[in-house]
Amino acid sequence: MKKLFFAAVLLLAAQAVFAADYTLLFKGKVANQVPVSPKKVVVMDYSSLDTMQELGLASVVAAVPKGNLPAYLGEFKDKKYADVGGVMDFDIEKIYRMSPDLIIISARQQRMHEKLSRIAPTVNINIDNNNYVGSFKTNTMLLGRIWGKDAQAKQIVEKFETEADRLRSIISKEQGRGLITLYNAGKFSAYGKGSRFGIVHDVLGLKQADGNILVSTHGKSVNSEYIAKLNPDFLFVVDRDSVVTGKSAVKKDVENKLIRTTNAYRNGRIAYLPADYWYLANGGAKSMMFMLKDIRSIVSKTSA
Repeated sequence: MKKLFFAAVLLLAAQAVFAADYTLLFKGKVANQVPVSPKKVVVMDYSSLDTMQELGLASVVAAVPKGNLPAYLGEFKDKKYADVGGVMDFDIEKIYRMSPDLIIISARQQRMHEKLSRIAPTVNINIDNNNYVGSFKTNTMLLGRIWGKDAQAKQIVEKFETEADRLRSIISKEQGRGLITLYNAGKFSAYGKGSRFGIVHDVLGLKQADGNILVSTHGKSVNSEYIAKLNPDFLFVVDRDSVVTGKSAVKKDVENKLIRTTNAYRNGRIAYLPADYWYLANGGAKSMMFMLKDIRSIVSKTSA
């Protein structure tokens, strides 16, 4: 009986918070209080910016870090959106002077969470690599809930699930093994299950060419000899150079003499993955669909 009474008290407390125009957050924890339908938002997280754009919420965005803005989010280059710098090196004084209603961050700004929270309610929206799709769904529904767009958020999630199921079915018939790499300044880093690019294996079920890659933020440092020895049937290359230097990696830089010995090269199954949404904004409503499309285009290719 006491448990029932306690549950009722919690429910009433939650309802009181909602009545006061605040929603309880985050991921089942009463960790933050975020205003309902805030009208002036600083969005530091590109994944959230992506989803907010898809939900028709561009009008509430007051500022973004334009220093690394993905090309497909080019709408936010417009001068009506204030520029607060880069995703890592941003102008906190400018954010303070704006007096926003809400600040949305991700892991890239987590070290400044406390300071930003002194300016305005600040919510940290991340993709959990150990629960990639689950956190994508949670984040999407959360953003929809804040602005009363639950139905639209649900449609985004359902659209992704439908396409992911179709792709998973295609991959389940595929015997090939894949390797996901990040290419930066002439060097490769390999990633496997549970990593920032693990969606290929964890969610879609493609077999790993190397099942011993430990989970780490920066991946496993590897070289062309390693890739040639693994001989993957699919090689995925996330081109970090394109966002760091502004220049895309040229095929001849990647497809050297050793890489050309792999099944992936011989069968035309090397996929160059745009860093805009694989590296900068992975986990957004549009970026997730772009990622599925990229994977599908390569796994659907018939081997020679």
